[in-house]
Amino acid sequence: MAPLTDAAVQEEVAVLTVQLTAARVQRGDLPQHRLASLLGVSTNSVIDWESGRESLTVRHLIVWARALMLRLVIVDTLGARVHLPLVRDRGEDWDTYELRRLITTLRDIRKAGDRLTQIEVARRAGVGQTSLRHWETLTTAPRTFSLIRWAMALDCGIRLAPLRPPYRTGLAMEG
Repeated sequence: MAPLTDAAVQEEVAVLTVQLTAARVQRGDLPQHRLASLLGVSTNSVIDWESGRESLTVRHLIVWARALMLRLVIVDTLGARVHLPLVRDRGEDWDTYELRRLITTLRDIRKAGDRLTQIEVARRAGVGQTSLRHWETLTTAPRTFSLIRWAMALDCGIRLAPLRPPYRTGLAMEG
């Protein structure tokens, strides 16, 4: 498999951003300035993300989705959700848990099935093996483009899915 093209990765980011923007607008009670406040960023950042002028961090993507009662999930080539159970650590922030859930799912997918090495996946994703090792050990978090490249290198994707109870309301809610 050749390294992924930037255009393919940008398209995946654009799909997520368009879906989040549409969900925000459809909701009707979350204007850009209020979303910006929830995310701890400027209104201009939200405007730039929604217009595709700027890319957002994975953590901002996670919190934005949660504000709309959505979450990021890993899907296989058929679009079926890959669900590997992960318990939320006591006192763990929601965005930290969600990031850990995404990363450990991708790590476990790599280790299962074809048992691809970090070098093979890194080559497919067009990233360094050291970066992939740091992500898999939760030493550092990948950027949004890198997370999507990693998923695509494993023949997976990242999609939005409804957030199921008990996570129905508010960013401060435990889950």
